Amino acid sequence: MTPFDDRARVRSPSFPFIGLRKAIERVRIIAEQHGRHPVDLTAAGETWGYSPKSSGLLQTFAALRAYGLIEDIGPAGERKIRLSDLGWRILQDTRADARQEAIREAAIRPRLIAEYAIKWLPSRPSDDECIRALHVDRGFSPQAAKQYLKVFDQTTVLADLARPDKLSYNPAQPIAGQVRIRGEAKELVVPAAAPMPAVPAAGTSAAFMQVSFRGDHLEATAVLVNQEDAAQFIAAIQATKTLLPAKNQSGRDELDHL
Repeated sequence: MTPFDDRARVRSPSFPFIGLRKAIERVRIIAEQHGRHPVDLTAAGETWGYSPKSSGLLQTFAALRAYGLIEDIGPAGERKIRLSDLGWRILQDTRADARQEAIREAAIRPRLIAEYAIKWLPSRPSDDECIRALHVDRGFSPQAAKQYLKVFDQTTVLADLARPDKLSYNPAQPIAGQVRIRGEAKELVVPAAAPMPAVPAAGTSAAFMQVSFRGDHLEATAVLVNQEDAAQFIAAIQATKTLLPAKNQSGRDELDHL
């Protein structure tokens, strides 16, 4: 029996089955055909070349949603999709820095990509070491682990997450408009929907807020002095909540499935 053999087959954790570049290509096709108008899955599938009941259609839909490029609306039987604000910014923002920032935000929307970007970058371990860790720590099958590594590498390269400055944060130089997400000794900087003030000086009434990801939970700290501060803090929570599992079930993460 090989080290990866299991007595009972365990389903691998959910992750986008395509890299971010291909996901952006998919939403670009939708935008060219439908703009930001809602479109049903059958029409979307035809646009991508999938039949209505194909697994590829459902996997593509799940991947685009995981990256935050689309949002689904309506009940399950009448489900439609439309481009999200994030997806629209990636397609339409002609400012290179702003577009790259949006791409980086999409890259770390999937929880498993954000988690292992913190653990593995800027110098990812060997394929064998990563596959072993994914199998032992998260229950990946070898085949699923190899596919995950492919998606991980494609996505983190596109988002340029391997650059040291993308995985570090200097507290002496607060970055406006960003939330700090920290894991072990490394940090990811994730754009928030509203500016994040620096730590206030002693004796001042300026607001302070910080949202930190501690590997398996979020920690939030804030000193709020008005309603606008509260709105910014809520935006920070919204920007980082996708790093958490939807629910806890039997000690395993339950991610959003169709």
